[in-house]
Amino acid sequence: MPAAILAFVAFLLLLSAVETPAEAALPEVLSGRTIVQPAPLEKGPGSLDYSHSGWRVSEGGEGYDAWIAFEPTGPRPARAPLAIVTHGYGEFSGYDRLYELIRHTVLKGNVVIFPRWQISDFDPCPGPFNIKACMDSAVTGIHAALEYLRESPNRVQPDTGRTSYYGYSFGGIITANIANQYRFYGLPRPRAIFLDDPHDGEVAGLGEPALDDSLAGIPSDVKFECHSGADGVLGVPRLIEGSCNAVFPKLTHIPARNKALVMTRTDSWGTPVLSSAHGVCASNQGTADAFDWRFCWRDWDALRSCAFQGKDCHLALGTGPRHSWLGRWSDGRPVTRLTIHKATPLAP
Repeated sequence: MPAAILAFVAFLLLLSAVETPAEAALPEVLSGRTIVQPAPLEKGPGSLDYSHSGWRVSEGGEGYDAWIAFEPTGPRPARAPLAIVTHGYGEFSGYDRLYELIRHTVLKGNVVIFPRWQISDFDPCPGPFNIKACMDSAVTGIHAALEYLRESPNRVQPDTGRTSYYGYSFGGIITANIANQYRFYGLPRPRAIFLDDPHDGEVAGLGEPALDDSLAGIPSDVKFECHSGADGVLGVPRLIEGSCNAVFPKLTHIPARNKALVMTRTDSWGTPVLSSAHGVCASNQGTADAFDWRFCWRDWDALRSCAFQGKDCHLALGTGPRHSWLGRWSDGRPVTRLTIHKATPLAP
């Protein structure tokens, strides 16, 4: 067991280091001008057209009870939809890895709860071994943050009737499982779920065995999107049955119109390169790129809009050109489009 755990940690650390492919390291230059990424969207899902100008950050709990809550300010609403964002393996403190996604989500008018479910590589769960301990830790943090927000009228009250779930990497596995068991855990009913390259590290076996055997507990009317990068988990040949290819076969009870299987592909035409390595939607402060605002934020926003208002469904769940379109490089060349499926397999 110790050797397997060490191998798991080493593998996840390798995946979490989002690196540009070697052949794409040099910027492309045309007529003496550097080709740059598409600009952020000006309006609509994914755009920087924010309804709020700031946020309030609160932290509480210790160890397995730790949590961080984010509330929109400027202006401060009385109530706001709730987004539960779950980090990947190895983020023991803070929220650096998902800073830009969380900030965007809050400024768009949502309360975000970020459970700190891990305190070391082996505690409370050594990777996929005994994942329930990590699930329990995440759930404890979620409940504690909800209690904190509810106990004060000066806090933005989370509208749990409009709850979305977001999970990155190992946090994507945790998110799928706790959403599946939301009744057992007493969690808000999931209305929208976005998983970014979910993966349990493979040391317990291939095909994400840390996933619940069945995901039939996820409501059939949920709006569900799962993303895998072509150079992420599925870019490793032995892992082709992992990530979203392991999740989607367990969602047959969800109609095709309510779910989408999406793949980004590395585009090295300009600079910085748009990399589809593991962590496409995970951006530290100041490192967001066109994949963030043109894909991750856009689809995440549209998914919630579709779930809560019946709007923008085509931008998160559709298979047409408006969903796959990611804009143009500064020389006019289109960014490599998304690959969108309604069923597995999704292949690089």
